[in-house]
Amino acid sequence: MDLIKANINNLTALWKAGGQLAGQYIKEEGYCLSVAGSGEWPNKLWFTQSLDMLTLHDIQLKWNLDGVSIPIWGNDLAKQELTLITRGFEEKLTQVAMSMDLTNAPERIDRVVIQKVTNEKMAVTWSNLFQESFGYEVSAETVTKTIGSIEYFIGKHDGVPVGTAVLFMDQHGIAGIHSMGVIPTQRRKGYAEELLIHMMNIARMKGANYATLQASEIGKGLYLKTGFREDFIIKTFIKPKN
Repeated sequence: MDLIKANINNLTALWKAGGQLAGQYIKEEGYCLSVAGSGEWPNKLWFTQSLDMLTLHDIQLKWNLDGVSIPIWGNDLAKQELTLITRGFEEKLTQVAMSMDLTNAPERIDRVVIQKVTNEKMAVTWSNLFQESFGYEVSAETVTKTIGSIEYFIGKHDGVPVGTAVLFMDQHGIAGIHSMGVIPTQRRKGYAEELLIHMMNIARMKGANYATLQASEIGKGLYLKTGFREDFIIKTFIKPKN
């Protein structure tokens, strides 16, 4: 199993689904663009072949990239990074892409109760929790329009919402764990680890053999502790507002 390829495929399939179901998805030679109908997600542009200055120049002429994030990865990461910086983009985020064999997943923990989002009211709750956790918006409209393909979960303890998670099973049977966050008032209580274990066990029950995710440098310690391994780096760039 090529887990680097599996991670990239799951992530880009998730972005594609977000645009197709709740906004707009465009596939051009060399790149794809997926934007939300409302809110700030997915709003991604990613490259399907080697990035060069001319390609990026043409993209900037053709599309308004305000608020659109550009993630990059691969063996030529430094070259791509230089191209984006030269064209006026700034680094927004660095993440570690990670993977795990789910046969080694820890046992389920029942302090946190998981509820799957199934309707518009729950989508509003999930959207609000996500924004509080991450500081940007995945709109309730986007959640509602995509719940048939993307599984959204709310974590609760004693009936009180504490955080969010997303599970995205792609066509290859890889379980992508995304958008896992705990609201500020509920942090440092072990809820993030419990949310993660829930997602891993749900994925395993659905037949997935491997899970993938993308972690911040600060957050990767939790995933290493739970059995994930580091596979590669993803850097995300954005055009600063004038």
